[in-house]
Amino acid sequence: QRIVRDLRRRALDIRTTPVRRVLERLPRVARELASSLGKLVRVEIAGEEVEADRAVLDHLDDPLLHLVRNALDHGLEMPDERIAKGKDPIGTLRVHASSEGGRLVLRLQDDGRGLDIERVRRKAVERGMPQAVAEDLPIERLGELLFEPGMSTRDEVSELSGRGVGLDAVRRSVEALGGSVTVARPQGGGMAFELDLPSMVALQRVLILRVGGHRVALPVTRLDCVIDVRDSAIERAGSEAFLVYQDEPIPVFDLAQHIGLPATSDDASGNVVLLEARGFRLGLRVDRAQADQEVYVREVPRALGSLKHLGGVAVLSDGAPIFLLELGALLENFI
Repeated sequence: QRIVRDLRRRALDIRTTPVRRVLERLPRVARELASSLGKLVRVEIAGEEVEADRAVLDHLDDPLLHLVRNALDHGLEMPDERIAKGKDPIGTLRVHASSEGGRLVLRLQDDGRGLDIERVRRKAVERGMPQAVAEDLPIERLGELLFEPGMSTRDEVSELSGRGVGLDAVRRSVEALGGSVTVARPQGGGMAFELDLPSMVALQRVLILRVGGHRVALPVTRLDCVIDVRDSAIERAGSEAFLVYQDEPIPVFDLAQHIGLPATSDDASGNVVLLEARGFRLGLRVDRAQADQEVYVREVPRALGSLKHLGGVAVLSDGAPIFLLELGALLENFI
């Protein structure tokens, strides 16, 4: 067993490489983009020696490029505007990589004008959100709106922005890797985006779920807790279902229904898996949450590539194959 564990560790080490390979090109790209916009920028990189799975890094080029473009076009001001504000005419873009609890965390922060809250509210109303709802949204939820498809705070279309394409593509790419992306407002001003990613995509800890007579798996990184619930305890209003947990109404979705499996029978006891995703808290109704395991995840067979909610396939310790669900794709149906 010791020999096998050592061999396994060595094999996984072969898959890792420093994040330097995707970060080292950002200063040049940023300077070229800034020059085309008539702006000045310096890029500071830290933590480039942190290691992560090559499979993760291979898919980060486009998301990082989108975030750099967003910082330069929307965040950093023109040199004369920065001087008028008492700032250095050269804007700063900081990129920091770190390893936290077996996860890769990338933070991109600029010292620009920051998030225009009122403009985001106005754009939300233009896209159909009631005025009263938009005015009551907390800042965290407003930041989430930036990742909605078609959302842009630009009034004019330019070569870099205004088309409503960019941050939604970043979120899709990051979630496809089993990660998440959030927006923050640093105390010193400006804007920051934080990417939380698995440092190793091949080896993941998952929760095994019994759904519609089948077993499926969910990555544990998004999960909050699992609670026992009878169907009668779930309140329904039309097509929507809610569960009151810790005095908070939480929307509940039948997982079987969304992946094409038989739904749980009425008034049956089962589990609701609570999770945090995209700034929301929601529950997934399942027959039973069984156990968590560390599994080696392989790619979905090409014949099943059209099923977007499948994020991978693994073989359990009992030899049975099991599909890993892609939570990001499922959330498109929930939120």
